[in-house]
Amino acid sequence: MKITFFGLIVLVTFVNIKPVYSVDVKMGGLIFANYEWVSSHHFKDGTRAQDYSAFDVSRIYLNADAQYNDTLSGFINLEADLVSRESKNNRLFLKNAELRWGKDSARIYFGLIGVPWRALEETVWHRFVSKDLEDLEGIGNATDRGIRLSGKIPYLNYHLMMANGEGTGADGTAGNETTVVNGGGKLKDYLAMVTVAPFENLENPLKGLKVSVMGIAGDKNETTVRNRAFGGLVFDSKYIKAAANYYNADNSSTTFAARGEGVSVYTVIYPSQKWWLLARFDKYNPNILAGGFSHNRYIYGVGFLIVKGVRITLDHQYLEQERRTAALQDESVISLHTEVKF
Repeated sequence: MKITFFGLIVLVTFVNIKPVYSVDVKMGGLIFANYEWVSSHHFKDGTRAQDYSAFDVSRIYLNADAQYNDTLSGFINLEADLVSRESKNNRLFLKNAELRWGKDSARIYFGLIGVPWRALEETVWHRFVSKDLEDLEGIGNATDRGIRLSGKIPYLNYHLMMANGEGTGADGTAGNETTVVNGGGKLKDYLAMVTVAPFENLENPLKGLKVSVMGIAGDKNETTVRNRAFGGLVFDSKYIKAAANYYNADNSSTTFAARGEGVSVYTVIYPSQKWWLLARFDKYNPNILAGGFSHNRYIYGVGFLIVKGVRITLDHQYLEQERRTAALQDESVISLHTEVKF
């Protein structure tokens, strides 16, 4: 297992953590495990895969939340990736490490902090079944090194963030995290996001409707931009959760124009709290200025609550290429996904 020395020290510290003074420390975690059978002749990258099947523990999360007083807290999260058909299999890294100060109306986050769009999507979508579109297509980050101001006032949530722009950074230095290229470490990404809930104080079916927009302005390096514009609708109720999102990702350089564009629509329907139906449709083109390489993603399935903290979903995920090549093929996977929360 590939664990860095730093990661080992963090893990040992995490396991043996003890409250300092009167600090309230809460610990928890998640395990994502699955069985998959590939029913298509190929994986999406063109590799032959007929009758491939595997058991996997795709993700493990361990976290601790330390509450110092009413306004100051700390949070740490470790992640292990164990997907057998990924090249970076069985690795441990730090996902979050943040200091939080403030109240709900205005709170500052500092360190390796969460990017708010990912958290918004996962209020509806079941992360243990599949990553969301911006994660799968590599146009968004879950966490980044920086500082964020977030708050809630009546009918509105807001986020302002400045970060390095390289994301979690588990695979080494890149972009603004190295001082010898790409602006010598001076480049930053700037994020602004608002979510409006116009009916949150009304007792009617529209209470759970929210509208969100997020913009990111940044530079991957001195010749390539990294600008994002996301927007979407979320509806959250007891029996139906649904979302419809639009994504625009500008990755243009001084010599080549590149702009990705896509949509994702999904819903989870709960006839009861013990079982549910889910469905999702994604469409994404990595470069609308080039054309011919968009793809569609279809996900549907049924899920069950086994006991509190344990969920399973039986689902089918199909990726359809607009144009098939030696390195781009349709992919069909039937899976049993599980989530264990503790």
